[in-house]
Amino acid sequence: MEKQITAQPSTYEEALISIVRGMPMKRVRQILDYARYIQSQTGKDFSFLNDDENEEDICSDEKRWDAQFAGSQDGLIKMADKVRADIRAGRTKSMVFTKDGRIAPG
Repeated sequence: MEKQITAQPSTYEEALISIVRGMPMKRVRQILDYARYIQSQTGKDFSFLNDDENEEDICSDEKRWDAQFAGSQDGLIKMADKVRADIRAGRTKSMVFTKDGRIAPG
């Protein structure tokens, strides 16, 4: 098992708190929801992530993604048009959040 190296928690906590203090409450709730999502992912296998990527690897990967997205633009545009039509027709529901920032069941 790979040993994890962690920095002083107080450094990260202080940085996060200073960022969050200047944000509107709506954004703070989104950050909290995302943090809970990340927390729920702990223990899952993330061995596919490669921390040793260099700039050349990243650029190559980005070119592959760009090529994939370029070939799917028509489909994405059609999906976006359908979603807009569903919204206009009233076939969608707004997301509802609990007081603690979690997504409420529909």
